[in-house]
Amino acid sequence: MCCSSPWTARRGGYKGERLLSLYQELQRRLEGLPGVRSAASSSNTLIGGGVSIDGLSIEGRAAPRLDDASLSAYFNSVGPRFFETMEIPLILGRAIGPQDATGAPKVAVINETLARKFFAGSNPVGLRFGMGDSKSSSEIEIVGVVADAKYDGVRSEVPPTVYVPYAQHLGSLREMRFEVRTAGDPSQMAAAIRRVVRDLDSNLPPYEMKTQVEQIDQTIFQERLFAKLSSFFGVLALTLTGVGLYGILAYAVARRTNEIGVRMALGASRAAVLRMVIRGALALVAFGIAMGAVAALLAGRAVSSLLFGLTAVDPVTIAGAALGMILVTALAAYLPARRATKVDPMVALRYE
Repeated sequence: MCCSSPWTARRGGYKGERLLSLYQELQRRLEGLPGVRSAASSSNTLIGGGVSIDGLSIEGRAAPRLDDASLSAYFNSVGPRFFETMEIPLILGRAIGPQDATGAPKVAVINETLARKFFAGSNPVGLRFGMGDSKSSSEIEIVGVVADAKYDGVRSEVPPTVYVPYAQHLGSLREMRFEVRTAGDPSQMAAAIRRVVRDLDSNLPPYEMKTQVEQIDQTIFQERLFAKLSSFFGVLALTLTGVGLYGILAYAVARRTNEIGVRMALGASRAAVLRMVIRGALALVAFGIAMGAVAALLAGRAVSSLLFGLTAVDPVTIAGAALGMILVTALAAYLPARRATKVDPMVALRYE
């Protein structure tokens, strides 16, 4: 992903049609790079933390109050091929294209969430709306509906979103970003992208070049740190648990050496003795797992806000932890039990 600021471009004398030509030429050159499948531009990157919010005034409906947040939506000024580059499926109508130029009728594409919220039960394509008061309610025509996509962060719900052609809103642009989808590793394209921008205008250096994965990772840094710390302490706790279980079970088996000798003298096989000891240990740990699962479910609510991609009662995670405890217990019981079964029964009978 390559980002370029129009504020810097305006300092270089770019404004109006000259600024538009700069963006169009930059996109054309980026698309011409070997290994680039498509390129696009937008005022806000997806999951980048930057948002633009405005009120909606829908044609034929009562004018919204200025403090009515329920009639607001997120806006993003984008260029041609944006949805293709970001792989956002088109549901109805058409996407924003080169025909949506500065002097053309104003159009917009909305996401499914906005379509459900404001146009439930009807096809929104062809309907009109505006930004702000009712005077502009017929200013923009809806020409398409796209699938929902995260906007400002992965933890947030998908907001009602309006995508408008940046060519029709040059005056309100604060900065412009360029997205590049590559056929291979996108990080390998950084040098080529910088060269394209430098060749176009050496006074407009790109900044904050990063892949979409890197951008997402930055937004969930807290969750990733929490996961790493939790994993470390989880492994430490599992190790201490294994050591503790081994010590307890080794002591318990040693106390039962005389009993084991009697059983083996009466014909019990080593396998039967092993099963007896391991079964007793597993019965003990099963009670602990049940108590731990209940405690985990109750304590999970306290950390639910720090989780992403799973819930505090994720059954796979709980089952994995229980299986780990069972394996550690079986190993901790097997080692001392195996050693006890190798003792001669006559020696075991005399063991105190």
